[in-house]
Amino acid sequence: MNDVLNLFHILSDKTRLRILLLLLDHELCVCEIFASLDMSQPRVSGQLAVLKQARLIRDRREGKWIYYKIEENADTEYLIRILRLLPDWLKDDPEFLRDKEMLNKIFSFKNGLEICNCILPGGENIGK
Repeated sequence: MNDVLNLFHILSDKTRLRILLLLLDHELCVCEIFASLDMSQPRVSGQLAVLKQARLIRDRREGKWIYYKIEENADTEYLIRILRLLPDWLKDDPEFLRDKEMLNKIFSFKNGLEICNCILPGGENIGK
């Protein structure tokens, strides 16, 4: 029961939930996450640390960039099931739609680059 309560406590924070929804189908660099959420890097990094400590996400380093994805293990199986239900529930939520739209703009921008290292300073030049 404590594991379930801990999971719901983690999901009760809007920033952490928004991060998990972004990571549901994508591995993302920290700068893609904070640009999509339109938040400061320290604020996002603090929430990423909570998610990582709870073993819900993992990171990997590529050069100077750190990429995050949802951890795939027995503990996150139920988390992923819950998260998969939320996009339909949030289909009219302006914040969820803006996060998704911003991430799509970031992907469109990066797909147009020949060398696609993580170069986004914070998203301020991407469709705002």
